[in-house]
Amino acid sequence: MNDERLAYCNECEDLVEFEVVDTEIVEEYKGEEIQFRFKKGCCKYCNSEVATDIDYNSRKSKAKICAYKKKRGIISLDEISEILNKYDIGKEALADIAGFGKVTIKRYYEGAIPAKQFSDVLKRILNDEIFFIQSVEKNRQKLKNVTCKKIDLRYKRLMEIQNSKIDQIVNYIVTHLDEVTPLALEKLLFFSNGVNYALNGKRLIPNESEAWMHGPVYPYIYAKYKAYGYKPIDNGIYSKQGCMLSKVSHEEIEAIDMVIKTFGLYSPKILEMISHSQTPWKEKREGYANDEKCQAVIDERSVEKFYVENDLCSQEKILKYIWNCIQTF
Repeated sequence: MNDERLAYCNECEDLVEFEVVDTEIVEEYKGEEIQFRFKKGCCKYCNSEVATDIDYNSRKSKAKICAYKKKRGIISLDEISEILNKYDIGKEALADIAGFGKVTIKRYYEGAIPAKQFSDVLKRILNDEIFFIQSVEKNRQKLKNVTCKKIDLRYKRLMEIQNSKIDQIVNYIVTHLDEVTPLALEKLLFFSNGVNYALNGKRLIPNESEAWMHGPVYPYIYAKYKAYGYKPIDNGIYSKQGCMLSKVSHEEIEAIDMVIKTFGLYSPKILEMISHSQTPWKEKREGYANDEKCQAVIDERSVEKFYVENDLCSQEKILKYIWNCIQTF
């Protein structure tokens, strides 16, 4: 037998072979019946539960606690981490802003379960930017000056995202791909707009795009990110709550995700070449030299027609389209 696939079975009182089964487990926790899914180790001889590795019991305990929190409506550690990322603050600063003791958030990461009233405060901070900044103002005297400056800058950025659909889409793309340069971002935005026509039958991005020499460009986004040059954009905010996607529907997110999982696999130069092969850009470049400046606005009706006629409404069809484009380069 392979020793790596052995575990000790209390019933058999021996090392035994086991199998791992993804199953629904029901156990009691804090006086309540908790149901959760877990990859359970089972003895091949008597079917008793066995610990498959040194971290088995710890993983099971965490899964049970997560299920308990969900059942009770208590904020998860992932959601607390999302707060820290969203507002660019540390654990102690969050505790101060929320009006808790300074070590409260640290204790949650060490295994303590938030009381329901504390959890509700944290959930509101995550989902309500106005409540967050009001809490900051209420407890600003507890915060370090450097922390206050960081919060003020981040809040300004959040309000910018709140008021702009294209900024929400940009933030989503930047935080869902490993590296996005300004050149790649412009193309991914344009492709997302087109795929949304094919998938949902409507325009995604309210801003106008122009037929620049390196492909379609949204001037507003170009001006905002041109300082990055050829470097990846690094100002993404990792959160989906509150204002982050308030102007983008679930159906539109589906279209953007399709673009990320297809066009997002390719280099900026490949994306530029693909955009150059598309009718909406080409027709606005007629009469211009390859390196000649052009600010002609791309016709949205042409974008819709191109993407609908090419049926770019599924991941499979988009990948096939990209491959066909590359074959012609």
